[in-house]
Amino acid sequence: MPNTFLGPLHVQREVHGLAVVVRAAGEVDEFTVLPLRMELQTALAMATPPYPVVVDLSAIRFFGSAGLNELLTHHRDARATGVPLRIVATHKAVLRPITMTGLDEVLELHPDVEHALSADRSVWTAC
Repeated sequence: MPNTFLGPLHVQREVHGLAVVVRAAGEVDEFTVLPLRMELQTALAMATPPYPVVVDLSAIRFFGSAGLNELLTHHRDARATGVPLRIVATHKAVLRPITMTGLDEVLELHPDVEHALSADRSVWTAC
């Protein structure tokens, strides 16, 4: 299980079948966003459509504009390659900036990793 650790942000990548889960814990801001960016780039490169990349932000304590920008950038990249990008966001530190910017209308949000992995599973088995 590869890990990227820098200061107050810890990011790890896990493979679940053909889906990839990126888990982040700590604070995401302009100074700490690089490990998240690197793991998301790697996850998207590993991804096989229609299987998703799931970004688990349930252990994030602070989520600044740099984090929002990464989600939007990788959402666009994933969409262009046919890979669903699913975001796990469960508390105000992450949900508030997402909803205040209207990204809740753009991003696919889920309450936990299990729901994110199982969403549209019938499409997976048809492929």
